[in-house]
Amino acid sequence: MTSAELLTAFDRDPRAAYWLQHWEKQKIAPSDVLRRAVSAGLLSKEDDPGQEAGDTVFTLATDRGLDTKQFEVYAQALHLASLADLIVTVIRAEGPPWGRPEDGTANGLPWVSSCFLEPSGVRLRRIVIVSQWSVDRRLSESHSWYSLGEICAYSMPMTETIIVVGQNRDGKHHSPWSKGWLRTRFKTLRVRKRSGEGFDSDWIPIWREERDEISRDKWMDVMRDDGVFPDLMFDVEVPLPCADIANKIRRLIEKRLTTLHKMKEAPSPSISQCDWPVPCAFREACWSFTEPSERNGFIPVTQIHLPA
Repeated sequence: MTSAELLTAFDRDPRAAYWLQHWEKQKIAPSDVLRRAVSAGLLSKEDDPGQEAGDTVFTLATDRGLDTKQFEVYAQALHLASLADLIVTVIRAEGPPWGRPEDGTANGLPWVSSCFLEPSGVRLRRIVIVSQWSVDRRLSESHSWYSLGEICAYSMPMTETIIVVGQNRDGKHHSPWSKGWLRTRFKTLRVRKRSGEGFDSDWIPIWREERDEISRDKWMDVMRDDGVFPDLMFDVEVPLPCADIANKIRRLIEKRLTTLHKMKEAPSPSISQCDWPVPCAFREACWSFTEPSERNGFIPVTQIHLPA
């Protein structure tokens, strides 16, 4: 587990953070599968990192399973693989594999990073995949441990690359990354009308993963021609706070992680935090008043070898 994950869990419920040091749910949430697959593609040394990202989705879905309520699990995995493939291909372009900063320390405590390091070696990079973007979401992400914690741990500013994938309905993300419109009469593909108007009955909605005849490059060209990239992918700069604030954040990190590492048993459950803003991975264990175990759907962290 990364330090940012532990601190985020600690803020929500110290019980979850305590268990997160030792256990992870066997099945993985689709949003987490997408995040892991994109990370694997960005770090990949393969000739086709987008393909590597897509393959990672299927590896995770097969070996661990998707934590989903969708009946067509394969269709959802295929959708996520197509989405991860395209995102990584656009971000990486012809560039080299990305790298991660070396694990360091925050006020003497080990810091395990979850972000990336730019080739210059003086700026951090983070990929933020969201359904939609807003001023409130920007503040939330910039103040999160995944951004502010990493920044203060390494004393470097960060660039957040925001990827807007659209609302998830019935296991599919509704945005030009995945969904297009085909004019069957002329075989014309579009992802958005430049006029901003909707598509009439001459056009049918299609999903990229269901159209093998439309190449990845063709889909990217249409996204570029229809001018959707400025709304779907952009950078947000998060500066390094002044020295006084940065030191206070480092001391807060030290205090939280020290408290966590000294825990000898799980704290009492915080049941009001189980379901919002996203379901806690340990909510079923809490509500059944049991400890996480392999029998109830968890695996030890030390046994996890898949991309994180």
